[in-house]
Amino acid sequence: MTATATYGLEEPWLPASEGIADWGPGFHELMLGDRLRMAAFRAAIGEAVRPGDVVLDLGTGTGILALWALEAGAARAYGLDVSAAVLETAVRRLADAGHGARFRPVHGMSYAVELPERVDVVISETLGNLVDNESCVPILTDARERFLRPGGVLLPGRAQSYLAPVAAERAHAALRSGAVRGGGLPPGGPWSTYYDAVLPWSAHLAGPRLLRDYGFTAADRDEYDVRLTFPVARDGLLTGFKGWFVAELSATVTLDISGDDIAGGGASDSWKHCYLPIREPVPVRPGDRVTVGLSRRSLAGASFGQRYRWSGAVLRGPDVLARFDHASGPAPG
Repeated sequence: MTATATYGLEEPWLPASEGIADWGPGFHELMLGDRLRMAAFRAAIGEAVRPGDVVLDLGTGTGILALWALEAGAARAYGLDVSAAVLETAVRRLADAGHGARFRPVHGMSYAVELPERVDVVISETLGNLVDNESCVPILTDARERFLRPGGVLLPGRAQSYLAPVAAERAHAALRSGAVRGGGLPPGGPWSTYYDAVLPWSAHLAGPRLLRDYGFTAADRDEYDVRLTFPVARDGLLTGFKGWFVAELSATVTLDISGDDIAGGGASDSWKHCYLPIREPVPVRPGDRVTVGLSRRSLAGASFGQRYRWSGAVLRGPDVLARFDHASGPAPG
């Protein structure tokens, strides 16, 4: 579970969150080898699950989170997944570990299934690197309302997404040359989507700003328009924006994927960061302001997926130095 990463800083990949239905064994192995992810979830489950609890692992995948819940003393764990094939892998994993009798596989989309009982803990890792780019907001809100008993624990209980403008020149050059991993350039060209890439803190041109704060309640909305302004702190070439999340998994365990230490396990292999590129880089200096509006729209009829649009300008005093306007995916129906 500690596989060596085979990628480097500023290496753009097609966004994994846009292809959930196509995740195969290779991506599940990548998640199992993500040291940051694994350590945080294991610690949080050990803290949140009490002996005798009934647990739902929503989006169980290969079943590792359900396994840890049962090892922590759960009486039984429901493992829910939309993929029948990957659910079979989870069944085998739990049986091989001696917990087969206490693991209850459930196949389907979470909205469309019912459980025979309310659970004490809902565990889920359906987070994208911007929190909401795996449609987890309505999924976890629904799970809280329908599956969790009053006073039960949702893990994660809260998550925040952040943005910062970056000078990611190597990542931008890779997009210009078509050097994108995970399947090549998207049909609309290199500027028609966001990417997964570990972007170093040294590339930040300004301090991060909070984008969204989710408690996974009925008050949350997964469609939004947020406008942020960043005062530039250093000279550099603006090539886009870095996005990431910080998730409060349990009372004392927080998962922060903003790190950039790939070799040391301080970066997330599976999530990486969200890179929102702009087509034409803009030289900036201290005193400049970068404004960006980021919007999210759900896709009609799709269980997963969304359209992001990021547009804005670079300002120097009263002057507009440059404008940009990009969007990912098809327009919402």
